[in-house]
Amino acid sequence: MNKQKILYLHVGYWLLVAVQVLLVSLGTGVLGTQIDWKLFFTIVMPVKLLQIACSAGFFYLNYLYLIPRFLKKKNIFQYLIVLVIAILLFTPLYYYLEQLFYPSIGWKTYELDLNFWSALMITLSANFLHIFLGILLSYLMDWRTMRMEKEIAEKEQLQTELAFLKSQVNPHFLFNTINDIYALTQQQNEQAPEALLKLSELLRYMLRESDDPFVLLTKELEYLENVIELQKIGQKGFSFVDFTIIGHPDELKIAPLILINFIENAFKHGIFTDKETPIRIRIELKQSTFHFIMTNRINGYKKDKTGGIGLVNVKRRLALIYPAKHQLLITNDPLNFTVDLKIDLS
Repeated sequence: MNKQKILYLHVGYWLLVAVQVLLVSLGTGVLGTQIDWKLFFTIVMPVKLLQIACSAGFFYLNYLYLIPRFLKKKNIFQYLIVLVIAILLFTPLYYYLEQLFYPSIGWKTYELDLNFWSALMITLSANFLHIFLGILLSYLMDWRTMRMEKEIAEKEQLQTELAFLKSQVNPHFLFNTINDIYALTQQQNEQAPEALLKLSELLRYMLRESDDPFVLLTKELEYLENVIELQKIGQKGFSFVDFTIIGHPDELKIAPLILINFIENAFKHGIFTDKETPIRIRIELKQSTFHFIMTNRINGYKKDKTGGIGLVNVKRRLALIYPAKHQLLITNDPLNFTVDLKIDLS
């Protein structure tokens, strides 16, 4: 709730109080008599509105100063003393207005004649609700502020974690790709310039597009195709990938670099040099559902003996970005490694 809405609530509350007080005073002042509208609008209403203004002043003195200055600092005894002093100061102005104006017009709100102590009790009883509301509202606003600060802190922490996870994607993939290109240059392979050009395109995508929380699915798929082509160049053409897309991406968007870990993992740990057992990647698009299926034959001789952060990384990112909108099933049997991922991109 923004400050403007809070202001409207305060104004609305005091308007309701004014309507209630005027209706009660009107009914009390005309018991057994005819309504004298002239006296009501010229004397009774101004006096009652002035009393409501006094009540509002007493409320905001308590709400904005006394409660924060004393009560919230655990000075309860001091708070009670200054609260009583405030009531004593408001009593003459609040209720003696009736003794100054109402008797002269025959309008009597109370059956008893007001003196200072009876007026004090009436003032206290009339403002008891405002004292309670001031305390309640003050602590509710503190709770609201703490909750907003907590949400902001959690959001910033989430963004920081996502940025950290995304930053881990780039170096992890680039390290292996640069090694492959370095090997091509050492061999003076004519594909080295093409590989370097592909790498520059991938870097451009990583630096420009992936800064956004979501990118067009068409661009992410194009990025994956470039990754696969770069891997093929690194393997001197001895790599086989069956990459199929069914459906139309249209204007769908997806979190960037969310699939690269799966593909890079397949090239690191899978067998892809036999055209009979290629890496199979199938993407199905049905309305807003993105279905990614990838299968590769497991290589018993792992290229990376130290393990990796890739799969842990992507699982964490999926949990943060699509907490209740994805299903991930990873099957690792003796022969094949399969990833089955569904994401609701709506």
